[in-house]
Amino acid sequence: MIYQLFYKPEHRADLFQNDPYKPFGLEPEVNSELLKNCDELTSHKDRLQLVEYGAFLWHWRNDTQDPWIGFTSHRQKDKTTFSFSSSDEVSKLLSEHDIVGWGKYGLLDRKGFPITLAKQAEVCHPGLNQFISEVFSRFDKKVPMRWFEDNFGFFANYWVMPKDMFHEFMEYSWPMVKWSVENITSSDYYRTQNSYGTVSREKCVGYFLERLFILWYLEKDLNPYCPTNPFPLFHNT
Repeated sequence: MIYQLFYKPEHRADLFQNDPYKPFGLEPEVNSELLKNCDELTSHKDRLQLVEYGAFLWHWRNDTQDPWIGFTSHRQKDKTTFSFSSSDEVSKLLSEHDIVGWGKYGLLDRKGFPITLAKQAEVCHPGLNQFISEVFSRFDKKVPMRWFEDNFGFFANYWVMPKDMFHEFMEYSWPMVKWSVENITSSDYYRTQNSYGTVSREKCVGYFLERLFILWYLEKDLNPYCPTNPFPLFHNT
């Protein structure tokens, strides 16, 4: 199942109606089961920091029988016209690839020249690389070299993978995520974070989490498959 995440009742109009998609609300007003085995989602402040990861945590704690699991958002149609036509299509792709993602971005500067994942993170969220280094150091992990070399990545938490691999990602990520939520407001990254558009320091952990998925598959030396054309993403640098 691919869970399509939303926050408000009016977002339901944006959701896919076909298999393999299923809605999952990220706020109690649209999901009465949200706090089941997930006390960490009680606080609105923490839910805002965790963003999509709140759904990851819920499905990890409240395991389903699906052989694979994925996530997307109610805003997917704003970003890509791609969608799956059936569960069989997803299953076939996962029989051939470890991870399938449809949020692949090629990272470019304003002149069209490639920039690295590390550079993109710093341009969008000053201080994020230092925060990543601090968290990884605390948990005896090293930032993969590909973080400083690759000029593309799978963003937006648009991905699907086998259930056992999802559990592996959660076991890898949750200790770092938990620490980040508990300590984010005392970090330099939080204090210096710019606010623009929908970007806010109140979602600082979420921007780290989006990169944490990338860092995880880089550490495993995986190359997720993208069934659609990558999106060019330009940055003012």
